[in-house]
Amino acid sequence: MPLSTLPNEILSQILSHASPSGTRYNCLLVNRRFYSLMLPIIYRSLQIPFINHNRLVTFIRTVRRNSFLGPYTKSLCLGEDPFDNKRSVERIIGSNDINKLFPFLYKVELFAMTFERGMLYRFWAYCARAACLGEVVVHYPDLVPLVQPIKALKKLTWSFTGCWGSPVLLLPEGWDETKWIAKKWLKSLESCTPELETLVVGCVGREGTWGISDRIGLEVEAADRKDEISLPKLEKLREFEWREGEGIAPVAVWWDIAAGVMGEHKDQLERVRWELAICGGEPYSAEPQGVLFWSGVREMKNLKRLEVALYPGTPVPSQSIERSAASAWSPERHTAESYTFMSKAWEWDPRGLEEFMIRFSIISASTVLERKVLGELEKAKGLKKLEMTFGIPVFSSPSDEEKMEFHYWYYQVDVMTEIIKNLPTTLETLIINFDGKHDVYDKYRQYEFGPMEDTVDKWDEDGSIRAQIKDIVNQRQSIPKKVLYDRMPNLSTAYIGGYDLVDGTGEVEEGMAGISLGH
Repeated sequence: MPLSTLPNEILSQILSHASPSGTRYNCLLVNRRFYSLMLPIIYRSLQIPFINHNRLVTFIRTVRRNSFLGPYTKSLCLGEDPFDNKRSVERIIGSNDINKLFPFLYKVELFAMTFERGMLYRFWAYCARAACLGEVVVHYPDLVPLVQPIKALKKLTWSFTGCWGSPVLLLPEGWDETKWIAKKWLKSLESCTPELETLVVGCVGREGTWGISDRIGLEVEAADRKDEISLPKLEKLREFEWREGEGIAPVAVWWDIAAGVMGEHKDQLERVRWELAICGGEPYSAEPQGVLFWSGVREMKNLKRLEVALYPGTPVPSQSIERSAASAWSPERHTAESYTFMSKAWEWDPRGLEEFMIRFSIISASTVLERKVLGELEKAKGLKKLEMTFGIPVFSSPSDEEKMEFHYWYYQVDVMTEIIKNLPTTLETLIINFDGKHDVYDKYRQYEFGPMEDTVDKWDEDGSIRAQIKDIVNQRQSIPKKVLYDRMPNLSTAYIGGYDLVDGTGEVEEGMAGISLGH
């Protein structure tokens, strides 16, 4: 069927899958019909962080002169170019241009790493005037309480940025002040976001590694910090996430927010996600986080979906200088820290849990931790979905004469079969897979396990490590589908990365192989 015969609605859906990088702009040049259909798609979600002053001014002029473009936009991502001395983004927020140009925004994301907090107050004022705003994402080195009600807001993401060497956070009094500010921020959510359903706090991405806070000294008097601020109750809050995205861990003082939210909403939270960046060294070790998180989860009465993700972390200044970098960042360290974190869940009663997802930072040489986790899930009599994903296999650190050796259980069919035989019998959906990030090793540092940037160059000058990992994750093995369905009679969706599910004759079951999962 020629494209020209398709209705506009269907053709628009097809064009929406075009790559944003350049294909969408090429579609504008095909013909007038493609132009009219692609233009709303391009403007529907505008990702323009960190563009320079001239490009931003040109963009704003284009939208201002073509007033029909602004209403297309439902999502807008802005960020100040740190080298822009004209402070262009701040001027747009301050002059209320966002409201005028994009009247139907549902989501706005702001990279405010170089902003002063006064500008954040203006940003909250804009959000309060936006009629359709349902989601806000802010990247900032500190917390700034909300000042005006944002009545339609459903989801708020606060991503901490900046270094751990903040002059305020290096002082005990600075931690006391920060905890006081955190309580005040949470209190502002109670009065300003009555419809809030999802709260995300932590470090969302790589942007968390830099930022400039304007709180360079103690600003709150000690007498004021002694004032008791009761933790709020957000009546409609159902989901909470603590993020340490891509292994970036926020300063440990912010854990008070997570503890407060989970404690106050233990009877109403239905979904919780917790990410742990395995950094090593106090206070960033896995044990205190494990205690904080699992003690909160144990008290939750209505929890239906639980997600846990473990990542190789970014080094922190407090890491012990007595411990060598190799020992602090070795695969063995990951195995030990992962077990320490998960061990706080033993004897937990997941009776009402329906979905459980866990991401291990590495595939260890044995299945001790995996078996223990599955043993705990046996108590979840209503569990319908289980997803287990893994980072790269464990490897030994070679000397100059030795060859890199990998040790992993994943492609041992007998071991995988034993894992399957320990799965909960009530499952309807099962996913066991690598996490799909092995084509971007440099971004996730999954293959170096070391704090130094030149570690990879030293170990992988000829690219042999990357080649070995690709060979490993591209293997194919087979498991009889009978093993799964005898164990889980209600299973409707199954995928095991690197494995074909075969029937008794060795033929691959249709639909069970070659599935690609996006995370």
